[in-house]
Amino acid sequence: MTAGGPRELVERVYRALAAGDRAELEAVLHPEFDGYFSPGMPAPIGGHHAGAGASIDKGWWAIGAAFAVRAQPERWLACGPTELLVLGTYEGRARRGGGELRAPFAHLWSGDGDRLRTLHQYTDTAAWQAALEEAAR
Repeated sequence: MTAGGPRELVERVYRALAAGDRAELEAVLHPEFDGYFSPGMPAPIGGHHAGAGASIDKGWWAIGAAFAVRAQPERWLACGPTELLVLGTYEGRARRGGGELRAPFAHLWSGDGDRLRTLHQYTDTAAWQAALEEAAR
């Protein structure tokens, strides 16, 4: 891991996502990164995305296409030398119609060397769906 362990890498991910910086994400994620996004998230977001590119395109970029949202980390809990649990809140709106989104999250990250290897995302998927439904009215 880097000198800062997984936290330094995860902080880079959150900054890259906020800036829409794909190159930075690709630098931090292992090419064989596995993203596990909560089942029940709007398609194509939910489920397993194998590889950094798939996790970016079908996970985070798909979120960005449907929502103007930010992950607001609130607690950082080390789970050993290679794992980190981040608790926080997603805040934003659906891009079409502006349905409000506020949903808690837990992100379990693991790293290997100087890159992140996995993300397990847990969130209130009903809140995400409700923001889209509110926007559709």
